[in-house]
Amino acid sequence: MKKGFTLIELLVVVAIVALLLAIIMPVLGKAREGARVTAVGAELYTIGLALEAYGLDNDEKFPPTRVSCMIQSHFHQLPDELVAGKYLPERPKKYAPMSTAFEDRFNPDHTYKYHATGNLIMNMGSRAMKNRSKLWVPDGFPEVEKEDGAFYNDPKTSPVTWVVYSPGPNFNENDPTIMSMRYPVPSSTWYNPSKRKGCITRIRLIKGRHVGSF
Repeated sequence: MKKGFTLIELLVVVAIVALLLAIIMPVLGKAREGARVTAVGAELYTIGLALEAYGLDNDEKFPPTRVSCMIQSHFHQLPDELVAGKYLPERPKKYAPMSTAFEDRFNPDHTYKYHATGNLIMNMGSRAMKNRSKLWVPDGFPEVEKEDGAFYNDPKTSPVTWVVYSPGPNFNENDPTIMSMRYPVPSSTWYNPSKRKGCITRIRLIKGRHVGSF
């Protein structure tokens, strides 16, 4: 007659399986996160192309930045102008607050963010306020980035024209850098795989070159 497993043997097997899962699961989690970061980078590239096409059709002028107190978590949505001009697909009806179908993979039911220097539209209005939208840009960015920097609001003088980004994993809105609005241009705020947090960015410089966390 074939002898079955003893209780001790079963416990040993269970312990080994638990140990293997403890080793494998974090690795799988990081791999999934890495795949999502790569996918976000590809979608930001597509949005960047849409913005460049818009700029070519509009004398190198880009859409205004939008901020709304009525839908606070949807601040800095992707521009309505990109949807109206057929540069980006329309949003599904079930995602009413979203401006387009490009949903942030790290922030469900929200579009990726768009922040440009220059004009600003507040509270879902239609009138743009000239040069009211500003971006913090470190001195020497991006080649020799320094800790000091300044806020820029004029597209003609700002080193950065616009940035499209995802807040990324483990976004902390109470972080002092976030609260001071000194993101997402500085590379210190970009996604860091070892820390598993940071913004995933695509940034247009004043002369048209794109840089970012990709």
